[in-house]
Amino acid sequence: MHNLLQKFREIGNLSKENEQILLSALERVECPAKTNLQKVGKVCDAIYFVEKGIARTYYYKNGKDITYWIVTENDFVGAMASFFLREPSNKLVETIEPCILWKFEYEKLEALFAVNHEIERIARLFSNYGIGLLEKRADSLHFNSAKERYHILVEQQPDILRRVPLGMIASFLGITQETLSRIRKQV
Repeated sequence: MHNLLQKFREIGNLSKENEQILLSALERVECPAKTNLQKVGKVCDAIYFVEKGIARTYYYKNGKDITYWIVTENDFVGAMASFFLREPSNKLVETIEPCILWKFEYEKLEALFAVNHEIERIARLFSNYGIGLLEKRADSLHFNSAKERYHILVEQQPDILRRVPLGMIASFLGITQETLSRIRKQV
């Protein structure tokens, strides 16, 4: 839980009182690997902070599993567009490893936002943070070569390479597993 509070402090400080109010609205969830946290066609009612483990967001295209996002400890996972826009999700979310998660339920957060403007402000800052990450990811996919994307992953999340199957990593990088193998041999 300490890391969750630290993440919120990085995004924008909350008073100690409001930290406790926010934490009281969260649920600690322990789940094994391959736990489905979000289904396609359902509105996302929860996003999660990963305290321990790895999770991913993915979708199917032409019958192929495409990894959209991979998160390790101290980051958030969920079908974010579905969560914030209240629309059915076109993505799935699952754990890759056994996880300890902190669950943010939409209805509980909305109730807090209605009565607590400091928590509502943090949610806005969190949304800005998420939009920034998505833009960086889109930029990387559009402007960086496969080799550059791999090096960025190695620099920013090196433990993913030993904890996540290579097929998922290749998909996340927008390349084939064969291309990933060639890039790794060059390093």
